[in-house]
Amino acid sequence: MHELGILYNIVEQVLKVVDDNGLSEVEAIVLQVGEMSPVIPKYLHNCYPAAVEGTILEKTLLETEVLPASREFLIKEIRAR
Repeated sequence: MHELGILYNIVEQVLKVVDDNGLSEVEAIVLQVGEMSPVIPKYLHNCYPAAVEGTILEKTLLETEVLPASREFLIKEIRAR
């Protein structure tokens, strides 16, 4: 299951955005996952608590949107304050 490694990378990217912008809270991370991508949204959600454990993202929601007929995988949005 490579989703945990992918999420660790995403968490690093989001924490950098938080630090660079002086944000105090992240409400949600929204990912777009192509249905033809090797990434499985269910596994992302299962691994997410382990990836954010011990960070300021522990209470942050993970949302995924499936893109039909696509291989894309990307961070669509970081909702923060």
